[in-house]
Order: sequence, then structure tokens, then C-alpha cells
Amino acid sequence: MLARVCTWAGLTRILEGLPQRRALIVLNYHRIGNADETPFDSGVFSATAEQLESQISYFKSRFHMATLEEVFAMIGGDVPRGTSVLITFDDGYLDNYTLAFPILRAQGVQGVFFLPTAFIGTGKLPWWDEIAYIVKHSVKERIRLEYPESTTFDLKGTGARRISMQILRRFTQPAVEDSERFIAELEKVCEVSRPTGGADRCFLDWHEAREMQEHGMAFGSHTHSHEILTKLSPELQQEEARRSRKILERELNQKIDTLAYPVGLQHCFSAGTVNILEQMGYRAAFSFYGGSNLPGEIQPFDIRRYGVANQSHSRLRLQTAWGAATGAPWY
Repeated sequence: MLARVCTWAGLTRILEGLPQRRALIVLNYHRIGNADETPFDSGVFSATAEQLESQISYFKSRFHMATLEEVFAMIGGDVPRGTSVLITFDDGYLDNYTLAFPILRAQGVQGVFFLPTAFIGTGKLPWWDEIAYIVKHSVKERIRLEYPESTTFDLKGTGARRISMQILRRFTQPAVEDSERFIAELEKVCEVSRPTGGADRCFLDWHEAREMQEHGMAFGSHTHSHEILTKLSPELQQEEARRSRKILERELNQKIDTLAYPVGLQHCFSAGTVNILEQMGYRAAFSFYGGSNLPGEIQPFDIRRYGVANQSHSRLRLQTAWGAATGAPWY
């Protein structure tokens, strides 16, 4: 609503007419498709194919579309003339190959795809899809979770989709130290079991990734099992980064030296995580809590990204115009 008002009032057009700041805006997508049709996590859908095509066309008309190598150059001190936009995707869902890749290829834009290697080529469901499935399929009007603290959720009044998003946010918090206990309790109170076995393939496979690579797409690590790193010991954090890189380099036959933190919020990685990645020879890592990246201020292990989350074209247009003109975060 705010974005439409700003467009009607001419603010977006005014911002678009201002000189662009020398900045890097990194946009992050997850799934492409119809969020209303999934039995799993609707919140992981970023855009429909039609929306993505329109968005990429708009970005191309306004900004320099960066590549991963150009981002490395910016980290090294190369100052862009105006605002550059980098397109990234997390999780490696199959629709990244079937829907997003053809659009990026046709428009000559590089996407950077961060893959959790334990899921590639499988029908294995990640924890966020399991949680959403359990909540969406419950017939309970209210549920009460006792772990990590007692909280009641009104499924009937608020709706399962919104409640699943609230529970997912709760799951990522540091207080949830036992992931299996959390999901098991959720199954019990919802009276729904997580789906097991026989799932269709959810994630792109290595043959598809290599095809994408041949046509200009870039890849990085999203760890191996997509666990929240700050919930793991330093040794397990290192193993997650090591194992995923080893598999990616073997399958793609190229050096992998970038990583996107799972979930990517500020509490999901730490100075210790950064130290581990630096010691392992990674060159950069991407977070996911918003913010532009200004020359001379780019943190190579906290490259900030904005999430594209099924917002309207007018809102996305306002957000990118604001970021290009001011370099300040949008909300």
C-alpha cells in the first residue's frame, strides 16, 4: 500500500531521477512459482515466473547487473560508477532451474545460486517445509508449544500460513537448541506427522547445475545440511563449510569460495563463524537481513542482501530506487 501511494505521489519517480549512489545492492530470491499452491512453506516463494521476468527487465533498464567476479573486484577496492545489482538465489529448489534459469539466460543476467549440498537432486524436505506442512495440515483451532517456552498460537483466528511463519521464526532463535525436539513437539500438538518418503524431487540436480554453469550462472555454498551455524559447535560449522565446498568443487569442477549463511539473520552467524571461513580460504559470505553495500564499507563476510518476498512491482521499484539514491537501508 505504501509503495502504491509513493508511486501515485511521484516519490518513486523522483528517487529514480536522482543520481545513483556508488553502491552494490544484492537481491535474494528463494523459490519461483505460486505460493498459494504449495502444501509446504509459502513464505519461501519470492516471485512467480512472470514477476521475476518483469523484475529482471526493470533492473536491467535501471542498473548495472553485476557478476560475482565484479563483486570480488568491488571488495578489492574497485568503485562502480553507479548502483550495481547482483541477483542471488538460496536453497537450489528445482524451480530455480526450470523457471528462473531460462529467464536469467534469456536476459543475459548472471544469477548466483547458493546450494545446500545434502538436498541437491533429492526429494528430501528441509526443516522449514516440514514445519509449514505440519501446521498447514493441522485441524486444531489452537496449539500450544512448551519448548523453548510456553506459547499459544491461534490457528483458526490467525490462519495456518501466518502461524507457520511465526513458528519458523521461533525455530531459528538461539533458544531452540534441540531442533528435533521442537519439530516432534509440533507434530504432537498439531496431530500431524511430517511427510516421509516418496516425495517428488524438490531440488535441482548436478546435471542441471552444470548446464546452468555452462550458460553463465555462478554457484556458492549454502553449507551442507542448512543448519543454523550458530547452533553448531565450531567443529561442526567447519565441517558444514568444508563438506559442502568439497562436493560443489567435485561436481562443478570449479573453485568455490563464497558462502551464504543459512537463514542469514544477524544471530545466525558470528565472529567465530567468520573466522572459520577466513581460515578455510573462503573469500566472501552473504547475509540476509537487508542493507546496501557502499564502496570502502563492504564487509566481505557480511555482504548484505535484501529479500525479494512476493512484494508488488511498485514496492520493489520504490525499494531499489531508494537504495540507489540514498544507499540507506529500506524497511
